[in-house]
Amino acid sequence: MRTLLLALLGVLAAAPGWAAGLHHDLTVTLDPAARRLEVEDRLRLPAGAHRLLLAPGLAVGEARLDGKPVAVRGNALPVTVPAGGGELRLRYAGTLPPLTPESRGGGGGAEGAYLPAGTGWIPTPEGDAGTEPPSWRLSVRVPAPFVAVATGRLVEETRDGSGYAATFTEERSVEEPSLFAGAWQVTERMHGDLRLRTYFHPEQAALADEYLDLSARTIDAQAARIGAYPFAGFAILSAPLPVGLGFPGLTYIGRQVMPLPFIRAQSLPHEILHNWWGNGVRAGEGGTWPGNWSEGLTTFMADYAAAEARGEDAARAMRLDWLRDYAALPAERDSALTDFRAKVHDAAQIVGYGKAAMLFHMLRAEIGADAFDAGIRRFWEEKRFQDAGWDDLRRAFAAASGRELGPFFAQWLTRVGAPTLELVEAKGDGGGVTLTLRQGEPAYGLTVPVEVRTAAGTERHDVRLDGRETTATIRTAPPPRALAVDPGFGLFRRLAAGEAPPILRDVTLDHAAATVIAADGPAAEAARALAERLADGKPRIATADRADPAAPLAVIGTAGEVERLLARLGLPPVPDGLKGRGTARVWTARTAQGRPLLAVAADDATALQALLRPLPHYGRQSWLVFEGPRAVDRGVWSAGDSPLRVSFE
Repeated sequence: MRTLLLALLGVLAAAPGWAAGLHHDLTVTLDPAARRLEVEDRLRLPAGAHRLLLAPGLAVGEARLDGKPVAVRGNALPVTVPAGGGELRLRYAGTLPPLTPESRGGGGGAEGAYLPAGTGWIPTPEGDAGTEPPSWRLSVRVPAPFVAVATGRLVEETRDGSGYAATFTEERSVEEPSLFAGAWQVTERMHGDLRLRTYFHPEQAALADEYLDLSARTIDAQAARIGAYPFAGFAILSAPLPVGLGFPGLTYIGRQVMPLPFIRAQSLPHEILHNWWGNGVRAGEGGTWPGNWSEGLTTFMADYAAAEARGEDAARAMRLDWLRDYAALPAERDSALTDFRAKVHDAAQIVGYGKAAMLFHMLRAEIGADAFDAGIRRFWEEKRFQDAGWDDLRRAFAAASGRELGPFFAQWLTRVGAPTLELVEAKGDGGGVTLTLRQGEPAYGLTVPVEVRTAAGTERHDVRLDGRETTATIRTAPPPRALAVDPGFGLFRRLAAGEAPPILRDVTLDHAAATVIAADGPAAEAARALAERLADGKPRIATADRADPAAPLAVIGTAGEVERLLARLGLPPVPDGLKGRGTARVWTARTAQGRPLLAVAADDATALQALLRPLPHYGRQSWLVFEGPRAVDRGVWSAGDSPLRVSFE
């Protein structure tokens, strides 16, 4: 889900924002190919002083408050509305920026238009933080062959030989309208009172029914668990941009990835659930604990729930992925959950999505599934179409469970870092196991899962660890054969040695990592471009003899040069199982000193260029083989012996 770009023109000084009663009545003429936008907006404003902002490139042609002219200062309109409120009538127009992959603030072009909320394409009061979003009505017309769609409820639409027109409305406090246009084919299905639609390019027409089926099933399943779906329908839009974005009542997904099974299996359910969490209940800044809770809750209830539906092995694998991601995160890039606002880089995602989802997983284990689901329903009933914070979630779960959950939430939300676990000692006898667990400082309150294997099977127990150390005895009827501490990775923690094999993110996340280019000519240029794409920040390009010997190292280039450089430096070579395969080989290793290594060895400049788009998406892998841009094989190196396991045989 995207971050609303509320910082317009770089100006967010404290000033009166909108209050209850702000309403837009918009008439929009949009020509995407010409990148031309013309708008008439009749604003109902509450009494008081307001300063409205428009995005650069838009010029006001007329501004009248209750029929009287209003002075315009560049892209700002200062107005003072008398008691009782007033109507500001604006006419403005301009040329949109080109629609490119960098179009975070919107744009237009031959493939359509993208005008997200909060980017100044409609006048936005300055200093709007903490205030209620407006209600609005939007009528839009676009020329053929384009179709337009906006957030909100579709009221009416017409088509004729020259173009398409439609009207959308939102009467509740959700957010400003977002507006889209494309040369789409529209497929509709009514699901009860809900209007489900796909806005697809012609090559995707065969996917429409599958997307509509999945939308209906997902909405029904989440509504049964949370409460009634909060919007009039749901639409899936094919985007010319390489994005996956959620908006109230619709999602905007990149045209190229629309056919991929991953989008249907995980991305689409995630964006549908955001209609409850993030759009239906907004992530607010008030209360004891600020921060964006909606991404973690959505990840837990959509992505993780889908893994659980596939079985415990899939759920365990997802939990381990989150913990491996966290193991790769350098300490200086870690942050508290209360600091998370949006995914601005991979480090933020590891905390705001993975750690937050683990919080909800641990909370459900702590209070039980029935109390957890009751807390979810209570939270929705109390906070829909309002701002809510972590403290509101705590209160809902506390009421549902009858438990005091303040310490649980406080430790996971406010602390930077994660607990470490050490199995100090474990002794087995004919009647059970006695074990001593220790954790680092500061101590967390942990319910530690412990499994004991016997001749009769595996028994699962919980050991409470509230201080630095505890000793517990677990009785078993058959003699114990082995013991494992948190083998299912049910706790958010720092993985022990042997649990975290090297992955790409060990290098790409670390700002101290050095990158050595092992290529010449066009291949060197392609290698540098790939280094830019892989690094979660600015890569530090260095020569082999000047790279920090203690810092993580990436070596990127052509196969022969990469292999010669690794041999000269005494670094691990290409693994036998990867030699000669595909057009490019990617692998990770750790040196004898524990230094993370990432190597990319491609056949030539073309093979390196082909990795620019796909390779950054495989940060959780230890090795990959590519044929052009396609990963034909991949995997994670086997973990070593975990110090949290012991055998009594």
